[in-house]
Amino acid sequence: MIRAAVDSGGVTLLVDESVYSREALLRTCYWFTDRCYLFVSRASSGVFSVRIRAKADGKALDTISGDFENALIDQQGRQDIERETARLRELIVAKAFAEGQDLDDPPVGDDRDPVEMARAKAGRTDGER
Repeated sequence: MIRAAVDSGGVTLLVDESVYSREALLRTCYWFTDRCYLFVSRASSGVFSVRIRAKADGKALDTISGDFENALIDQQGRQDIERETARLRELIVAKAFAEGQDLDDPPVGDDRDPVEMARAKAGRTDGER
């Protein structure tokens, strides 16, 4: 991320799309709409431009832009983790909401009573000892 010109109207940040996704950028912008005015555009191929203007009762622009940059890193990290763990999350949800026994794991080993198996093998019934 490169900080572009700071002028009396605001701060413009140039965001490299090879580092930060469009989704991460827009989610970050959404979380800052209560603190500042934001305008997102494409500065050039692979580069987003984010224009930040302070609201009348808001914080200083340097504080807002620094917080924005940190939040963007956080949001991109969350997306990376979400992408890396998507398959595991899908399996957990599928198992939790599966109907019947479609996804139940079979029991390990033999689920028959070993005492009964031994008696049957010896030809005895429950009453015999």
